Amino acid sequence: MQQRLLLLIALVPLFLSVVAAVWTATPQAVAKAEPLPSLAFEQYLVNQGDVGVAAVVGAKYYFTNTGTEPLTITKLDPSCGCLRPRLMPGKSGKEKKTYEPGESGYFVVSVATANEVPGPHTYSVDVEYNDPQPRQTMVRFRLTLPEKKVTVDPPELAFYQYNGQPAERAVYVTDYRGNDIAVTDVQSSSEFVTAEVRATEVDEYGNNRVPVVLHVPGVVPAGRAISSLTIHTNDPEFSVIRIPILVDGPAITPVSASVEATGPQPPHTP
Repeated sequence: MQQRLLLLIALVPLFLSVVAAVWTATPQAVAKAEPLPSLAFEQYLVNQGDVGVAAVVGAKYYFTNTGTEPLTITKLDPSCGCLRPRLMPGKSGKEKKTYEPGESGYFVVSVATANEVPGPHTYSVDVEYNDPQPRQTMVRFRLTLPEKKVTVDPPELAFYQYNGQPAERAVYVTDYRGNDIAVTDVQSSSEFVTAEVRATEVDEYGNNRVPVVLHVPGVVPAGRAISSLTIHTNDPEFSVIRIPILVDGPAITPVSASVEATGPQPPHTP
């Protein structure tokens, strides 16, 4: 009898632990998994290596919509103004932005070498898209440029028109090969930026260079506007050179209600 009592006492903790485990074990709802990103690239890094002498170097990025919903690319945001990303054209001839599940496409990134210094370069493009959830991913572009042949300095221009005064800036097309490069035409994509080609001159190192002077009026629309200048030359290797231009106009200051109320007021009618 005493042995049975001791055995029962010894089994009490085990019994209580089993009861506690059964009592506290309640079913838990399984969390719904977040859908995976639908945009998948064949390559996230394109390495062109040593590209040699070329006016423009480009790369293609192929991708596929691996999801179950349509995918729309909303923006290609390059890391610098020297890059020109463009989506593949659709049937209408315009950039194709929406892709059905399983559909593939590509976009092209190009860089104008005349605007860049020699040596290795790594660029990037942020790809913003909806699938339908807003998402973002990044692809990279790597290359090594040779010694300078023809350059544009500065490679980009910015005008900050806050004081109402007209402004002008010059860019220089310089030939380091000893050739007589000439600028045959210039075209601005902005109605507020005009350009003129001036006579060829020689820099301090004996290289021929052509000044191109840009003019912006004192009064421009409020906010930032990005355009480009296209330079045409007589050189078959560097026949077209483009540089980005930023024009930033003054912000519009809203008139407060308290200021508007200081004028003559109509008589108060009781």
